[in-house]
Amino acid sequence: MSQTGRLQDRIVVVTGATSGIGRAIAERCVHEGAIVIANGRSDRALRDLAAAHHGRLIAYPADLIEDGSCEGVVAQAELLGAPFGLVHAAGTVRRGEDPRATDVSEFLDFIALNLATAFTLTSAMLRAIPDGGDGGSIVLLGSQVAHVGVPGYETYTAAKGGVTAMARSFAAEAGPAGVRVNVLAPGVVRTPMAYVDRENFDDLAPGLAQLHPLRRIGAPEDLAGPAVFLLSDDATWLTGQTLIVDGGFTAV
Repeated sequence: MSQTGRLQDRIVVVTGATSGIGRAIAERCVHEGAIVIANGRSDRALRDLAAAHHGRLIAYPADLIEDGSCEGVVAQAELLGAPFGLVHAAGTVRRGEDPRATDVSEFLDFIALNLATAFTLTSAMLRAIPDGGDGGSIVLLGSQVAHVGVPGYETYTAAKGGVTAMARSFAAEAGPAGVRVNVLAPGVVRTPMAYVDRENFDDLAPGLAQLHPLRRIGAPEDLAGPAVFLLSDDATWLTGQTLIVDGGFTAV
C-alpha cells in the first residue's frame, strides 16, 4: 500500500480503535500522515497500538458512555493543536431481538451507547474545530441495516437510523463553517462484533458471502479506505451523505 499523505499532519480522533473497523481506520489514518487520538476501552490494546506507530498515534482509553468521556477525547486532541477529523466507530450490536420482549430500559441503554455518544462527540468536535481554519470532517459509522428491513435488529436499527438522520442535520448545521458530516455504513464485516449474538458466524459466513454480488464478507480494511476518502480533501464537496460499503448487498 503506497502512502499518499492525504491527511498529512491533520489531527483525527478515532473511537473504537482497539479492534475491527475502528483499528483499521486508525492505522490507515496514521499511514496517510494523520496524528491520531485513538479511543477504546482496552488500555493495553491501545498502548500496543500506540507503540507500533511511534508517536503518530496517542492512546486515550475511556468508556464513552461515562460522563465527560466524549468531551475528554476531543480535549485530548485539542492539546495537540486544531482538531480536523473524527471517525466514530465505537459501538455494539444487538441481534436476534424479540421487540415484544425488549424492556424500555434496555432500549434506552442501547440508544445511549450507540446514538447519544455520536451526538455528544459530534457536538464536542464542532466546538473544537476553529472558525476560519481548514474546516473539518466528521464520519459517523452507520450500518447497512439502517437501509433495509431485517428482523431481530429493531433496537440496533433505531440507533443506526438515528445516526444517519442526525448526520444530515449536523451537515446542514456545520456546513457554513466548512465542516462536513457524513456516515460510513458497513455491511457484514469479519470483526469481533460479527460474533455478538452470533457465535456460529464462521459457519454462516460462506452462505452470507453468496448473498453479496462480490461474493465475500468484508474485512476491516475495506472500510479504512472509504473513511480516509471522507476525511480527505477528495471529499470537500460531499456532506450529509451515507456511503454504504457492503459488497453490493443493498444493490440487489
